Amino acid sequence: EERRKFVIDAAMTCFSQKGFHQTTMQDVATEAGVSPGALYTYFKSKEDIIEEAAKERRQSRAVRMETASLLDGAIATISQIFTDFSGTLERGDISPESRIRPQIWADALSNDRTSHILKESWGDIIERNAQVVRRGQDSGEIDPTLNSESVALMVLCIADGLLLHKLVDPDATDAHGFENVLSSLLAGQFNVGAAHEAVESEQANESG
Repeated sequence: EERRKFVIDAAMTCFSQKGFHQTTMQDVATEAGVSPGALYTYFKSKEDIIEEAAKERRQSRAVRMETASLLDGAIATISQIFTDFSGTLERGDISPESRIRPQIWADALSNDRTSHILKESWGDIIERNAQVVRRGQDSGEIDPTLNSESVALMVLCIADGLLLHKLVDPDATDAHGFENVLSSLLAGQFNVGAAHEAVESEQANESG
């Protein structure tokens, strides 16, 4: 098991440095310090490596979600998830696996195997986030008329979009500013005009 993990890490390093398509299985074997024959006892293709890496990522994500869910409320959980994510963007310590993700997205447009792996990974993320949203809807924190999976997908798209932007233009990604915007949205403070109207309406009702 440790050897498989070592090979996956070596492959992620190769993919991030040379690109997914440009990397060969020989490159992975060299990086991992194993013979090609030994490598093929673990994985038959680069897609096999990607699939295994995706499974590992789902497991680590489950642990992070479990930790975040211990916070008081769904909004606090979502906020903490994004705080952790923006912290990663701000520090710039983006993992090799995250760095190759856009390459996998592109490959999935023409590779059915990669597309299946990606959809499975996205499905897991969406379902876990949707569970948090539904918990918030049940507690009255989140609008119950919203589709929980749509909210979860939007959260995923925001994160993936910011990651892509950070990778392409690192200096233009203001992680702290992003976190402030998200906090404003989650707190219902983004639409200042609507907030003022609500206060004025409440005051009018009290005076009436």
